[in-house]
Amino acid sequence: MKIAKLIIGDINRLTGGYLYERKLVEYLRGKGVEVDVIGIREVPYPYILHLFSNLSFIFQFLGKNYDFVLEDEMAHPALFLFNFWLRYVKRAKIVVIVHLLWWKAAKGGKAHFVRFVEKIMFKSAHLIIANSKHTKEEIEGMGIPAEFIEVVYPGFDVLSGTGRMVRRPHEGVNLLSVAICDPRKGLDTLLEAIHRLNNPKIKLDVVGDDSIDPAYSERLKEQVAASGLEEKVVFHGVVRAEELRRFYSEADIFVLPSLYEPFGIVFAEAMSFGLPIIATNAGGIPELVEEGENGFLVPPGDVDSLVDAIDKLASDAELRERFGRNGYEKSRKLNTWADCGERIFQYLFTIRSKSSR
Repeated sequence: MKIAKLIIGDINRLTGGYLYERKLVEYLRGKGVEVDVIGIREVPYPYILHLFSNLSFIFQFLGKNYDFVLEDEMAHPALFLFNFWLRYVKRAKIVVIVHLLWWKAAKGGKAHFVRFVEKIMFKSAHLIIANSKHTKEEIEGMGIPAEFIEVVYPGFDVLSGTGRMVRRPHEGVNLLSVAICDPRKGLDTLLEAIHRLNNPKIKLDVVGDDSIDPAYSERLKEQVAASGLEEKVVFHGVVRAEELRRFYSEADIFVLPSLYEPFGIVFAEAMSFGLPIIATNAGGIPELVEEGENGFLVPPGDVDSLVDAIDKLASDAELRERFGRNGYEKSRKLNTWADCGERIFQYLFTIRSKSSR
């Protein structure tokens, strides 16, 4: 079996969606599948100009033959018309993997246009892989039949495997947030909540790439300074896996008030370390975090509710322990990356078997 993996930008980027793609490629290659990773160059063009990339891909694929083309949905403007040539001229099978719908992040009239282009891409696919039930429902809401969509949850076993962590005794309450510095993650809301709490025992570590949106990252740091939170909040940027393990191990509460999150691998990671969760009831998060069972869910952007949730967990060690224990038990039933890869491999095998009849 020969596969082309089309992805926008560098597959080694440190986000959950790119991690999913890397793990899938590693798994397929481990099964003996030949996988060519083809990165689509990121250029600072207006969205409309990316549509012209479809023609260049036709020329690029003229002398190549693949059984399957696995596509990251984020590359849709460069592929949505190319896919019809790929499917009906080259006879390749197309599988689209959806981590995040672009039109959800667009605004105004652009959102309607982006949704239209994404829908065209979906209609060209033989199969669509969604990263959560919520994402599947959103795709169905665009008019794509459910029988063409399968849910394959991400894995999270990069950091797990050591068993539930025992919190080290320390003064105060350590909050941990693992996220890229992007407006969608709601970190400005979290900083405002900590400022309003004015609790000297609460400290926050923020781990994640702060180079994705430099202007937003700078605003967060200015917010910390303006609120007098320099002694309470530390941005650590990108860290190695072993260091991230330490942050999870030493935290008391994991908190990430995302405005929108299709799934959220970091929530599963935090659960595997026995951490209670504070998150939002947005996107696919409630598929991992159950209100009152392994954490609290608050409305996106609601600072007052976030303040109340942090204050309640920070002041109740027994509740933290119960939520953490419940989350840990739930994490043991979630996908590993091997589970994720095998599910997709079996879907590919089934599609190829049906087409050979």
